Amino acid sequence: MPVVAMLEIKGFNLMKTNPELAEKWDSLAYRILFVAFLITTTIGAMTGVGIWFSASLVNPASIASLIRVFFGAWFVEWLVFVTEVVLILLYFLTWKKLKANLLQKFKHVKYGLFLSFFSWITMAIIVSILSFMMDTGNWNNDRTFLYGFINPVYLPQLFFRTPLAMTMGGMIAMFLTLIYTRKDLEFRKVALRSISKWVLIWGPLAAAGAMLYYYMIPKSLVGNLPVAMGTLEFQNWYSQIVVIVIVAIGLVIAMANWSYFRPQTAPAWLAGVSILLIVGLMGHFERLREFIRKPYVIGEYMYSNGLRVEDYPLLQRDGVLKHANFVANKEVTDANMLEAG
Repeated sequence: MPVVAMLEIKGFNLMKTNPELAEKWDSLAYRILFVAFLITTTIGAMTGVGIWFSASLVNPASIASLIRVFFGAWFVEWLVFVTEVVLILLYFLTWKKLKANLLQKFKHVKYGLFLSFFSWITMAIIVSILSFMMDTGNWNNDRTFLYGFINPVYLPQLFFRTPLAMTMGGMIAMFLTLIYTRKDLEFRKVALRSISKWVLIWGPLAAAGAMLYYYMIPKSLVGNLPVAMGTLEFQNWYSQIVVIVIVAIGLVIAMANWSYFRPQTAPAWLAGVSILLIVGLMGHFERLREFIRKPYVIGEYMYSNGLRVEDYPLLQRDGVLKHANFVANKEVTDANMLEAG
């Protein structure tokens, strides 16, 4: 959304001086938005519901705990999400209606800027919850919302995700621009140079954010990296992380440089490969984030089996069955041993 808003603003600034070029910028921004609009309102909507359904089935105890800790944040996020839905509908559906004059177009540009802002607010709230699951920080000692929200990994993860999302948005815009401007090579040159600047600004920041995030991982979790990388036999995990970041971000920056200095020859397939690589980096990061916190699902508070750390003395004394839900046998005897499992 920030990329689309940036492209629309470029067209808006040229409405008086160069209406023909302004229309080209406007058309490109609209066509990129169309793709984003389709994805967010179809795939995004289904996976959004799906992730809640699957997560609440896989580990209801952890979801319940996170809702209790972050109820206020999730309520605000619900308001932000509804605002996003309204704004993206307004932004997309009024695009062609609000372009008759500068005043109308300025109103429409504001929709894009507000949508970009609220999209980032969604990230800023949800990242806090994700980072809390890795490192609860002082929350275990003082269980207040503030300690939970401002946890030690929050800002490093946000500093990584923000430029990475901006870079991914730029690469998708670059790929679509290469497709949409095949018949207008002069405009392709101008558009690719503009979008490549965006990527060249955010790409290095994403790489820097990745390294900052790595160095802020709690030392107690670093030992889980070989497991998170996919195999216990894997010893050289540090170099692989560095290689993955360098290759993914490096190729993206190389593609952006190509698009800036030689936009006429920039290949769409290489932009597509760059998108796959940076999405792969994001996926790899998500895998690390999920696996590195084991055996906890919420760091130092709840184990992956849904049992809280503070409950273990009670369970060791009484046994698990006595306190388990949905079981017929609360005790194990010779007669019911098979039935009790």
